[in-house]
Amino acid sequence: MNVELRHLRVVVLVAEAGSVGRAARWLKVSQPSLTAQLKRIEAAFGGELFERSRTGVKPTALGRYTVDRARAILVDVDHLAATVSAMTEVQPSAVRLGGFPTAPMSGIASRLREHGEIEQVSIEVEWATSVLLQQLESGRLDFALLREFPGFEVRLPPGVDACTIVESETAYVVMAVDHPLAIASSHRGEVELADLADEEWIGEPPDDSGFHVLFRAACEAAGFTPRVEHHSVDTSVQMGFVTSGQGVALVSPTSYRMLGPELTTRPLAGNPIHRKLMLAWSTDSPRAQMAADVCQMATRAYDEALAEHARLGHHPHMHVA
Repeated sequence: MNVELRHLRVVVLVAEAGSVGRAARWLKVSQPSLTAQLKRIEAAFGGELFERSRTGVKPTALGRYTVDRARAILVDVDHLAATVSAMTEVQPSAVRLGGFPTAPMSGIASRLREHGEIEQVSIEVEWATSVLLQQLESGRLDFALLREFPGFEVRLPPGVDACTIVESETAYVVMAVDHPLAIASSHRGEVELADLADEEWIGEPPDDSGFHVLFRAACEAAGFTPRVEHHSVDTSVQMGFVTSGQGVALVSPTSYRMLGPELTTRPLAGNPIHRKLMLAWSTDSPRAQMAADVCQMATRAYDEALAEHARLGHHPHMHVA
């Protein structure tokens, strides 16, 4: 059989899940069906991609290479799809909004749809800040939510302006509710980064935001080198990894929609990892005159998401502009 993109996604998902059974549950297919499909994929690659055991699966040497290359290919394909979609013609009454996956874009979009002049809002999800800026500069986006980490300040290209939505947003660690650290920290409400030294982490693939550099530096300052064994651009896959007890991840305080009842969040003591959130827009866009209004919409959408996070029992630490 010919290897297709869907086969690459299966290989990456099995590696991230750590077992065929867990991957089957995430894909909502039967385990025998996924096992048979995986065997056909391995036959197409000419060798076993995973070592099977009673506790799960582990990539072979061929599997590790295949998973790494598959991740890179899938990220490129997702970027291509997002860019092509953004280039699609939209109606003059539409607003094109972009941002990273955990940004509160739905809250902004709902407020834009309530605006009398707006009939349609299209949303583009993109991890890379540079791609969002290129889409703003080229006119493919009207507005975009950007994240900025200390030491990796965003350089706005000509024709792009921005306002600050959140001056400093704290990163939260998300873990299973029965994780020993979740139980131990329930009374004090925060976790020391050093206490996570033995954990495995999952997150998005390295990008241009500077987060991964700062995260590693913060961990090394806490006395350990983080074991980032798993990456996924799909936040539902990340949360599935954490739910299964395989490790932990970092999320924003407005990511409550991704969290099921099996998960809980804790702020990191001392706020070692934080970021600024901004709304940027193309000054050449016909919607540029709405920039002040959209900045207010973004702030209100963030505050609303923050209030919901607090209602669920969390206590975010940040300074809102």
